Amino acid sequence: MTLSDLYQLENTFIPKLINALREDMRSSKHGEAISFQVLRPVISLLNEEKRYPGLSLGQLMKGTMNMAISLQISKYGNISAESVGETVYEKYNQERRHWFVGYNEALKAIGPLSEKDALDIAIPVIKRASQSCLYLTPCVPHTLNLYFSYLQKLDCNFIPPQIPTGNTFAQWNHDQFHSFNSIDSSSLLNLSLFAVKKYELPREILPIDLQEKLDCIPSVSRNEENKEETGTCFSNCTIV
Repeated sequence: MTLSDLYQLENTFIPKLINALREDMRSSKHGEAISFQVLRPVISLLNEEKRYPGLSLGQLMKGTMNMAISLQISKYGNISAESVGETVYEKYNQERRHWFVGYNEALKAIGPLSEKDALDIAIPVIKRASQSCLYLTPCVPHTLNLYFSYLQKLDCNFIPPQIPTGNTFAQWNHDQFHSFNSIDSSSLLNLSLFAVKKYELPREILPIDLQEKLDCIPSVSRNEENKEETGTCFSNCTIV
């Protein structure tokens, strides 16, 4: 798939994702806080894509679902070590704590939450949550189904797993809550754009708005590149 194809795929799926998020908001399969703290702000983000050029559509979908699921579990206690298995439970809680570093403090400091505030404090959570595996649950099924359709477009051999069903306000078992390692293709577009920028490759054949995305990527000097190569590597679980 070429760079232009990837870009076109994302543009095609943006309105579909907006519709899927709205369907999940109308479904009443989750607490009201999820709509206000995650789903509605993400819809506003999709209408202003240039605000966060480093967050691709695939990352946005996965991070949004993980954040929504976590808020649901926090409010309704859907899982326990006994219901989903101690290993899965402990792994999820470790990741969740990393995703939400600083979130509750920011939420309390803001007070009454506007849509812009909700988006601003959700973005760091979504970014961190997008780096983890995706947790499959009965929550946000329309968005999950669209995400699988997106992955099928990236890889025609991809066979989506079954979407869990059940009461989203009750206790889940291991069939209703488990991790899924999705195709790590969400950053392909941004990596390709970075390569075009870094190596000064021809950009004339790219669409105008894709060329504008290139202008949002900072140039990396040779000295900065060497520092990155020789610097310390931090894990995804670094406390920020």
